[in-house]
Amino acid sequence: MHEIANVARKKRVKAGLEIADTDFSRMRGLMFRDEIVPILFVFGFNGIFSIHSYFVKKEFDAVYLSAAGKVTEVFRRIPPNTALVSPKKKSSFLLELPVEMTDALLIKEGDVLRWKRLGGR
Repeated sequence: MHEIANVARKKRVKAGLEIADTDFSRMRGLMFRDEIVPILFVFGFNGIFSIHSYFVKKEFDAVYLSAAGKVTEVFRRIPPNTALVSPKKKSSFLLELPVEMTDALLIKEGDVLRWKRLGGR
């Protein structure tokens, strides 16, 4: 279990955050899942990282973040089978989130997000 916090708006949620830090886990993302689960994509460098939503069954939000956790761009309610979502700004991380989680955290461009593992393991 992780906690995701929007420092700017003093909002926090607990979530089973998956970490996508390998080529395979980043490639799979939300594809072929019955539910949208929160996933943190770790790219390892600053760049432009486009995504698609082929084989994703429900809409979701994409939140791009700088290395310091600052929200660089937010794409809301990306529908299934969207060919291309392409940010204009460089980022180091991407959070793919259920729409209701983005709503609960009140995420906007310019906010700073933090995440941490809760408890052991």
